[in-house]
Amino acid sequence: MLSKRTWIVAVVFFLLLILVSVFSNNNTPKPYPPYLVDSPAPLGVKGLYTYLDQNNYQVDDSDVLPNTEKTGELRFLIEPPIYSDNSVEQHYLEYIEAGNTLILAKQNPDSLFGIETEYAMETFLMEEDEVSEISHQFETFEVLHQNPYRIISDENDQILLEDELGPIGIERKIGKGSLIILSAPDWFTNDQITRHQHLNALCEVIPFQEAETIIFDEYSLTASGGTVSKFELYPDWAYILLVQGTILAIFILWHQGKRFGPIIPVREETVRLSDERLKALAIWQLKGGKNFQPSLENQLEYLKEVIRSRYGIPYHKSWQDRLKSMEGRMTSIPAKKIHSIAAGFETISQQESLNKQEYLKWSEIIDKIRQEVEAE
Repeated sequence: MLSKRTWIVAVVFFLLLILVSVFSNNNTPKPYPPYLVDSPAPLGVKGLYTYLDQNNYQVDDSDVLPNTEKTGELRFLIEPPIYSDNSVEQHYLEYIEAGNTLILAKQNPDSLFGIETEYAMETFLMEEDEVSEISHQFETFEVLHQNPYRIISDENDQILLEDELGPIGIERKIGKGSLIILSAPDWFTNDQITRHQHLNALCEVIPFQEAETIIFDEYSLTASGGTVSKFELYPDWAYILLVQGTILAIFILWHQGKRFGPIIPVREETVRLSDERLKALAIWQLKGGKNFQPSLENQLEYLKEVIRSRYGIPYHKSWQDRLKSMEGRMTSIPAKKIHSIAAGFETISQQESLNKQEYLKWSEIIDKIRQEVEAE
């Protein structure tokens, strides 16, 4: 278990990490998602919003779905996602049909509102920041457009902007309103709205004067639209607590599972048995051969058991009868020596002691008979 002092040190260390993280995080600039009206970042659209507001247009921003009962509105939908909920796309279509204009600016609008695009491989040959010319009716504009996607137009669509590779802006009538698709969302950003002739081209194809209200749709750019980063759903202190809590949990688990002290390996069984064999041999030598007779008796008893198991000769038979019954089955011992061997077994069984030479002689004979019986 952790001591009280260890817990106090861990808590103090944990609080210090939180304080350092909070103060270091406060110095970072505030992040803005792209295409927000109030974003001063290069990818914001604050410049276009300010331009329209200063030129006496009725402008507003909205982070909710449009009201389908309204009419005469012009709504910007810049770089929206491919909506997984079909009801959202259907809601926008009903909004257009009611008599409103929707400006869809997306790099690749394929599969959104039934739009189809094609890929232009020639754009890879263009150099970075290379200016290209696009045409609108009888006018031409110099713009920066390296988007490889081109819109596939229907016969009922009006082509607003195009280059030599295909349309990059079309208008499609839907009900009482219209859908204007532009594959150049970068032109609306603070970084590029005033570069080249982007603003001139946008003013030619977008009917600002006909709209009663101009709305910048931020539904898909905020939490309501679901495209905001998941790291922005919770405040910074929540992520700090999560990270520091994870680190603390790792340290606690590591401390609980750590093994302190030396690791003593288990002795192998072969080492233990070899020690016992050496000890047994030493005892045998110290006794000076006093175990020759018991050892030989144990070998004879084991031979009796082997013969009984193999041939069914019972224990009470004498060695003469036992070996005579095996006379035709043994090839390693001549028949004329069987009688003498049987007499020798009976003699050594009655002796009190044996010398080393006698022990080795009779042990060799017993081993030959045993091996031959076991081999059958």
